[in-house]
Amino acid sequence: SSGINAEYGEEAKEVKENIESYFHSRRGGNTSNKTLHDLQLEELDHNKTMKLLSKVKIQYAQEKAALFGEHCQHFVEWMMYLQDGFNLCLYGVGSKRNLLITFARKQLKHRLHLVVNGYFPNLTSRDVLNSITRDLLEYEGTFRTAHDQIVYIREHAHDPIYILFNNIDGSNLRTEKAQQILSSLASLKKIRMVATVDHINSPLLWDEDRGQHFNWLWIDCTTFDAYENETSTESSLMIKQTGALALSSMNHVLRSLTPNAQGIFRLLANFQLECGDDFQGITFQDFYLKCREKFLVNSDATLRTQLTEFRDHHLIKSRSADGTEVLHIPVDLKILRQFLEGSQG
Repeated sequence: SSGINAEYGEEAKEVKENIESYFHSRRGGNTSNKTLHDLQLEELDHNKTMKLLSKVKIQYAQEKAALFGEHCQHFVEWMMYLQDGFNLCLYGVGSKRNLLITFARKQLKHRLHLVVNGYFPNLTSRDVLNSITRDLLEYEGTFRTAHDQIVYIREHAHDPIYILFNNIDGSNLRTEKAQQILSSLASLKKIRMVATVDHINSPLLWDEDRGQHFNWLWIDCTTFDAYENETSTESSLMIKQTGALALSSMNHVLRSLTPNAQGIFRLLANFQLECGDDFQGITFQDFYLKCREKFLVNSDATLRTQLTEFRDHHLIKSRSADGTEVLHIPVDLKILRQFLEGSQG
């Protein structure tokens, strides 16, 4: 027995020495301090990049189509799960956006439904609630809090409302507040939710309490499709950033705001344009007086509430100057002018 142990000991020692010798022979070496910027490659704008990518041949197209068709065969089963009180969370490698759109077209054509693109950088949970109350329930009023809005939905949604959520784990929806609101919404009796997730840590968004509210049924929907839409708003060292995305963001947010809120934002935008390049911001008090003159607000508390929503959307920034709050819109004047011309046209 001792002879066997000694033999194994010698063998283990030899293996250890071989491993150490291997890594010792490969340690060090020259490293480069070159960066991608040093290559001085031509930067492409977003449209040109998309045009070039559209010419790239899709690999394994037949296999992807077959996989997509296999998922579509489960749509009736998904509807059964939703009607039984479950919400569906679709996970897996590849974009699931086209799958959700196909599901809506085939199963929800004659049902109340809402498609939400959670990957949109300026989307907030309040936008989702506003779309339900205004577009689906046709309520034009406002709500003091998100809780009041959820209560309204609970009391006035007589038919099931299906919410299709592309990326409920979007970067702007990963906050405690946003997920609390969405989980409360998902728990309503008339709400049916189908959501997709792509971040590897998405399940960590929900503790036990929120998980019970969402009541997820997890479904593997691997598609291997490219994340074209989901990554369209991301920055890249290879793509020259233009104002197109900022303009698209502002237009999207404007449509979700109340008429008064739209007026407040346009007022600030117009004032910033009038001042031109010399604009250093406008104090809260001066802006409040301008809003009062236009009958857009009736108190400074109302304006502060609206400015908080603008900040949530990253539409405005504020700084302190000698103890006074100063406001401005952080976009180029050219983009701001295009935004105003488009929104008024």
